Order: sequence, then structure tokens, then C-alpha cells
Amino acid sequence: MLLRLLGLAAFLMINSMTHAAAPTTDELDSIFAARGIVYQQEDDGGPGGNPTIEEDATIYEGILLFQQRLNENNAASFKAVGDLVTAASYDDARDKAETVSGATGYNPGRFNLEGRWKYRSDNRTGFTLHTSYGQEFAYRSTGYGFGVSQSLNEESTQVSADFQFYDDTVRMIRYDGSKETDEPRDTATAAFSLTQTVSPMSLVNLSWIYSRQRGMLATSFNSVLFDNGERGFELLPDERIRNTVSVRYKHAIGEDSVQLGLSHYQDSWELDGQAVEARYFYRLNDGQLTLEPSYRFYTQTATEYFSEQFTAPQTYQTSDSDLGDFDGHSIGLNLSYRKAGWFTQAPSNYDIGFNVYHRSDDLNFYWFTLGWYTPL
Repeated sequence: MLLRLLGLAAFLMINSMTHAAAPTTDELDSIFAARGIVYQQEDDGGPGGNPTIEEDATIYEGILLFQQRLNENNAASFKAVGDLVTAASYDDARDKAETVSGATGYNPGRFNLEGRWKYRSDNRTGFTLHTSYGQEFAYRSTGYGFGVSQSLNEESTQVSADFQFYDDTVRMIRYDGSKETDEPRDTATAAFSLTQTVSPMSLVNLSWIYSRQRGMLATSFNSVLFDNGERGFELLPDERIRNTVSVRYKHAIGEDSVQLGLSHYQDSWELDGQAVEARYFYRLNDGQLTLEPSYRFYTQTATEYFSEQFTAPQTYQTSDSDLGDFDGHSIGLNLSYRKAGWFTQAPSNYDIGFNVYHRSDDLNFYWFTLGWYTPL
């Protein structure tokens, strides 16, 4: 559960930065951005999610991004992400490991550092390279990747492809505090995107993300409950293939705009999910102020390995409610303001947002974001 929470928090923060940031004149321009997020998951006293597992969690996350234009065609950027984490299963495993095996010693939260180089030619061909390193209590991760992009038809068409590879080490600290030999986890992801302007007032984006993971894919400190009251380790296949296909449509309505999206997710663990989302960008004060309400509905079927409780040990077994069957509704509101002179003379973008997410299995999520973005 915790690794998924961290991934969700990072996605939410970076995604909100993308939506809220005022566009620069050029994607290679020098910029500085800072963003913070407070993420709370409430288990409703225990019955939420899987009633046999305590799933409360809190994450405080911050991100700093600095990009420097090197010349007309090149730019370099550095991004740092840090988290402080409190989660029931996470804290319990860490505390027991300290007592039973002395196996702790990692950062009690999480950090990730990334360096990126961008190139764009005069004919709008783009190329990026990046590398990253991250660490938390449960794993270490080294990543690298590259991307290519091209603008066509007088920039009315943009196509891109991004490839990412992660070489992770999972620390095998179990729910009872025992420590086993660390295990590898490798992830390869390919993302393809097409954005097409269909009229002076609208555009559409199509994307496909393919991911293949191998190695230790269970969460080492997760457990399952048997009918006799005993617990066992979470066990999952050592390979997982994921596919996500999505389409988004954005249309201008005077100074305002609306964005609609559909997506479908499917993986080799027989988990299937669909999402529908809508955003409205309401611009005030000559575009200086933007109010952005949003709504998203998500539904998924459970993986065949999921159960809240098992009668006997299985080859594969998990009680992680994120792999169960549920529907989810989320609503959010983001407010951004563009102004010069508070911290810099250049026009900067300031934003604040709040989101609520309720799942049919009675897990509730809340996150609060605060950001600042400025050209340099």
C-alpha cells in the first residue's frame, strides 16, 4: 500500500504543477518551481478498505525544480523530491525490524533526485535524457531514460515517445520484523502521445503507456489474514504488464476552457479500471486569476489474487485494498494567481488546491497543495 501512496502523491504533485503553472515563452526557458503537498488517507477507524488491516497514512511531500537554459537549443534541469511518511503497516514493520533484527537505518521518509537534459532543434525536434536516484525505508531505486518529440504541421501536431527504466532493490523486512535477503525489482515503461489541434478553439490528446515489471512485486511488509487468526506474507507474481490508454479533449469557451478525459487500464493480474474526468478553467481579472474545479470517477475490478481473508495459504495472496474491487469519486478545486513583484520582477504563478477522494470501500483521501512557479 505505501509504495502506491508515495507514487500517487508524487503523481498528484507533479500533475498539479503541470496544470497550474503558467506557460513559459519557450519550453527551454530558465524556471524555478516549488510545490508542497499534504496527503491524508483515512481508514474510518479500521472498516475502510480492508477491515483486517489498518490503512491510515499521512504524507508530507515537497518538490523543488530548477531549469537553466544553456543556449538556444539546450537546457538542463534538476529536481528534488522529499517525503515524511506515517503509515500504520509501514511504521509497525520499521519498529519491529528495529527491535527484532536492527534492520532499519534508511531515511524514515523518502527522497528522489533527478537530473535532466533537454535539446530542441530549430525544426522543433526534441530530445531528452534523464537519470534519477531515490531511497526510502523499503527500497532503493535508480532510474534513467530518454524521450523524443516532434512538432509537425506548423505546430498543430505534436508526437512524443518517452522510455524509462528503473532498477530497484526491495528491502525484505517482513510484517513481523524478520529480515530476508534483499530482492530486485526492474521496471521498463514506454509512453506514446499524440496531440492534435482540431480547430482554433480545441485540441485532442491520445496516449498509451506500457509498463513491464519483474522481480519482487509484493510489498515486503504487507501481510494477509487466515481464518485461524494467523498471518502470512503477501505473495504476488514476479511479473506484471500494465497498459493504460487515454484520450483528453480541451476546448476554449471565450477566455475559459473545459477539459474532458477518458482512460482505460488493464494489467496481467486481471485488474481492470476505467476513469472519466472533467476540468473547467475559469479565468478572471484578465486572465490573472484562474479557478479550476475538477471531478473524476474511477472504477476497477479486483485482481484474482485479492481477498480480505484467506482460508489457507495460496500460491499468490494479497489483502492490499488497492488491488481490490471499488469505485471512487474525487472532486477538487485549484486557484492560481499570476502576478509580478512579490518575490521576483517577472510574472510568477502562485496556486493553492484541495481535493477529496472517496472510495466505495470506505477509504477516504484528502490532499492539499501549495505551489509557486516563476521564470528566471
